[in-house]
Amino acid sequence: MRSFIAIVAFLAVCTASSAQPLIAPRGIVNGASFMAPGLPAGSIAQGSLFTIFGIRLGPTSSPGLSFPLSTTLGGVSVKITQGATTVEAIPVFVGPGQINAIMPSNTPLGKVSIRVTGTFAGTVIPGPPSPANIVTTSVGIFGVTSAGTGQGVMQQFVSAKQMPYNAPALTAKPGQVIILYATGLGAIQGPDNEAPPSGNLSAPVEVFVGGVSATVQYHGRSSCCAGLDQINFQVPANAPTGCWVPIQVRTNSTVVSNTVTMAISPDGGGACSDPLNAISQPFLAGKKIGVIALLHADVTEDVGLPTPGSVITDAAMLTFQQEQATPVAPFHPIFSLPPAGTCTAYAATGDLFDGANFPGPLTSGKFLDAGATFALIAPNAQRNMGRPADNERNFQPLGYTYSGYANSLNASTLVLVPGNYSLAGAGGADVGAINAKFNIPTNYALTWTNRSTTEIITRSQGFTINWTGAPAGEPVIIYGGGVDTPSNATALFVCVASPGSSSFTVPPQVLANIQGTRRNLLRSKAVVYVGALPTSSPINFTASGLDVGVILPGAFFGKTVIFQ
Repeated sequence: MRSFIAIVAFLAVCTASSAQPLIAPRGIVNGASFMAPGLPAGSIAQGSLFTIFGIRLGPTSSPGLSFPLSTTLGGVSVKITQGATTVEAIPVFVGPGQINAIMPSNTPLGKVSIRVTGTFAGTVIPGPPSPANIVTTSVGIFGVTSAGTGQGVMQQFVSAKQMPYNAPALTAKPGQVIILYATGLGAIQGPDNEAPPSGNLSAPVEVFVGGVSATVQYHGRSSCCAGLDQINFQVPANAPTGCWVPIQVRTNSTVVSNTVTMAISPDGGGACSDPLNAISQPFLAGKKIGVIALLHADVTEDVGLPTPGSVITDAAMLTFQQEQATPVAPFHPIFSLPPAGTCTAYAATGDLFDGANFPGPLTSGKFLDAGATFALIAPNAQRNMGRPADNERNFQPLGYTYSGYANSLNASTLVLVPGNYSLAGAGGADVGAINAKFNIPTNYALTWTNRSTTEIITRSQGFTINWTGAPAGEPVIIYGGGVDTPSNATALFVCVASPGSSSFTVPPQVLANIQGTRRNLLRSKAVVYVGALPTSSPINFTASGLDVGVILPGAFFGKTVIFQ
């Protein structure tokens, strides 16, 4: 009998363990930005909305809410512990894979452990603890795709009864007041589970519109929802215009939010335009587009190496897709470039330099089947490329060479040189046969004149890139960032310089979420690139089933760096 009881008890423990709620590794993030923990803005602010990702976290449907909010929702509770102090979060959404909750304003600052407790078959089962870092302020801006990138959630103030949401088809204008929705401005003096009080919170707040500082009129809780902040600011008179103008919020002069975008035009109210980006309008209009980028990259690697070396690669990126033509603007990190003279930024889990996915969906519609194989015939060689019908971010290596390394005796397989090319593909279910002929001119590259002296970059000061010989009439693109191996996270920036310019200064707020380079250089990766793509006048090709087809040959020059 005792053996039978022991077996039953053992099975009960095993069953309970299998139902235990589990938080994913690094699965506790800001509820708007989803900034990767370990990056400078990856901590959770007191009083903010935060998100927990995992498995078996809650029921299949989340119960409704009413004030005062409870510390238990759908049988789920979340406890935050530091030493002998424990506070209870306020869940506002619970589901099997995600919990959204309010971090109490009285949560202890610093390292804490967070534990989810769920109810399984009437039994309360706590999960194992997971770490987080609590700070006074760390803002995340909400995006319409709920990914912390792309079009931000912002209303344009016309009157008390007319506050439409900003969108590429309904732009803001300089001087207009914008209501931006975010979370993470900080703690309030009062209960977090009741309708929030109005009034500015204590942390100093700055808003940058395309890098231009805006006048902030209000920065505090939104009256509608606990944990939700709103920032009212005025679009600067000299703000850049375009479809994807970058927006960032900085608090305490140090902590910078994720970057979202807004659409601005000189007169407001109409559609946006990006004269230097020929892809932007068909992309926004839901046209069927095909884009083939041919990219030559020459990177000097000298950080942590006794002898500098050079890695030169040729690669292609092919995508065929059609967006949904809706008021919610689609966003793509390659097509949705910021206006000339501005910079945008991204942060994501994983190594974005080595194939990790950008945050958010890469299409709001569908990818088009243009066939699985393509042949690129270059002046001196041929390369075959493949592309799955459902895969957009499909980079194809075409060739490489090394110099300055012990193993640099390998023969060069580079293929992208000036001259005449043809690109052929048999087509697929959505796109017909492709047979494009084009030329890569001799002047499609530039010279990065201060590459050898660009080594140590102080993020709080920004840095300047100088060049000569950029292609006439085309913008210059500067991008780079850092990968932090211990936190498994990447932060990137992308800047667009005006045609005809010869220098560009990357501002400090764009670099703020790049993790500083580690003393052990094997735990960090940091690089800066400068180059050009013919985004204003790409090479066009035609194929049945496509509204727009473009080829973008580009040459970029890189340099490994140290971020301080």
